Amino acid sequence: MSSDQVDIRSERVDDIPVIVEWLKQMEIGKWIDQKLSQPHGNHQGMSYGQLSVLLLTYIITQADHRLCAVEAWVSRHQETLELSTGWSIREKDVTDDRLARVVEELGKQEEACQQIELKVGQHLVRTYALPTEVGRADTSSFSVHHEQIESEADSLLRYGYSKDRRPDLRQYRHLLGTLDPAGIPLVSATLAGNGADDPLYYPTWQRMASVIGHKQFVFLADCKAGAIATRAQIATKGGIYCFPAPMSGQHPLLLKQWVLDPPTASVEIRLPQQPTDEPAVGQGFEVELGKFWFNPTTQKWVRWHERYLVVYSTQLATAQKRGLHQRLDQAQTALDKLVAKPGNELESLNAKVEAILKRHRVTEFFSVTTTAQTVTQTRYVGRGRPAANAPTQQVAQIQLHLQFHRQPQVIQLTEQLAGWRLYLTNAPITQLSLPQAIIYYRDEWSIERGFHRFKRGHLPALPIYFQNQDRIAGLIFLLTFAFRVFTLIEFVVRLALKTAQQSLAGLYDGNPKRSTARPSAEQLLKAFGNLTLYVLPHTSVFVTPLSELQQQILALMKLPESLYQLHLRPRKT
Repeated sequence: MSSDQVDIRSERVDDIPVIVEWLKQMEIGKWIDQKLSQPHGNHQGMSYGQLSVLLLTYIITQADHRLCAVEAWVSRHQETLELSTGWSIREKDVTDDRLARVVEELGKQEEACQQIELKVGQHLVRTYALPTEVGRADTSSFSVHHEQIESEADSLLRYGYSKDRRPDLRQYRHLLGTLDPAGIPLVSATLAGNGADDPLYYPTWQRMASVIGHKQFVFLADCKAGAIATRAQIATKGGIYCFPAPMSGQHPLLLKQWVLDPPTASVEIRLPQQPTDEPAVGQGFEVELGKFWFNPTTQKWVRWHERYLVVYSTQLATAQKRGLHQRLDQAQTALDKLVAKPGNELESLNAKVEAILKRHRVTEFFSVTTTAQTVTQTRYVGRGRPAANAPTQQVAQIQLHLQFHRQPQVIQLTEQLAGWRLYLTNAPITQLSLPQAIIYYRDEWSIERGFHRFKRGHLPALPIYFQNQDRIAGLIFLLTFAFRVFTLIEFVVRLALKTAQQSLAGLYDGNPKRSTARPSAEQLLKAFGNLTLYVLPHTSVFVTPLSELQQQILALMKLPESLYQLHLRPRKT
């Protein structure tokens, strides 16, 4: 008895067609090919733009950026990739050497990368009608375990202030400029690990204004952007900003003065759609002042009007008071132990007291006195029980005493100022009211979410396997485009759900009935994780049929179901 063997090959399709389509619609490969300097004349095979699309597809699907693994991955999904992209992919097109060359060129050609971001950003704003009322910028540090192999002056990896709390490691910094409400990146930059953030914000605002197409968006950033030079330059160029005031110079004195003696009445701050029976999340008032700044470049004075927003947050006040008393109690416990065993050296005792107060950040809340007292004691000379006429000697000893008590007036004043913050803006009240400014700052997590994805999320930038700093910069540049894919997917799908007043069910493992109106890109792409392509005899192909959930997601993404009708596409030979 004989049986004919049928040669059927299969490979996973999953979310590859969706990701490739998003990358095509975003025109990433197109602008990389147009703006990046082309390889030498002997280069054959796929272009830089095509290789970038394949690498981005690998990064998004596999949550991995190792170049050495891409070639094997492409080999396992070659049929799907060729049918989805329409490209002919040869065996050695995606070796790690070729991909490393692309990544390195992206790191070297900084001006070209800025032009790529400009063109892609302008395309996204126009095509998807992105809201352009609010943009924000921030930086984060990325610690690496590299040894320094280049000169310190030219190195990207340096020691600096670590947001990862790893000052023992070298690091690089990354800047993102994003667009609310989806947090879609518009501009980015990979920076040396030891630089200051202050000079970055004005050039970032300029680049974001070029992408958005106007200057009337509200530019948000942290207090490091609140330097008067940054504010003056943005205001002079017709921009709008809103920054937390840095607590330096005259700002602490102004805040204290206004909180203790408010110049105007406070208004309640309530969140959108907050029930009226719930207490307000805070209160605040504003003071308008004229500002002056001397521009050292033009040798001219700059003048503009600025609103100081004095804001109180109930939640922040509670947290600050709780933290203050925890630090006070911890410091007092440590000082009590020191009272019991002060030692015998006054200088050492003073150093220990100073270290305790500094460690718990309570130096101004305690009054501490240390004294040294010389005590003379009479002792018998010799060993054993002394006789009646045994000789004696006078022995002098130094005894240290530590006394401390809390400063109730200072503590009371600090509690009175708890929860109050100062914001600076030149926006007219018709464009940015006091409550709206606070609501914007409550959405600061949107840009932090991007850094979280790079550090511990689905787009890991760490660990870095490269030693070449141009390749590091080029890889991070590509990761920001992967981040654009994620945020753009979320924006489109969430907007569609909001418009239809619907929610999406079936995305949660173990709870298929649970629904959400704000699905993440990771959840949406994971829903395509059970699709397989079969290559049948006579070169025909067959793809697992789409489920109802997958069809619904494609409709929300405004993508056609034909993405998975790969059997209708011509195969490459």
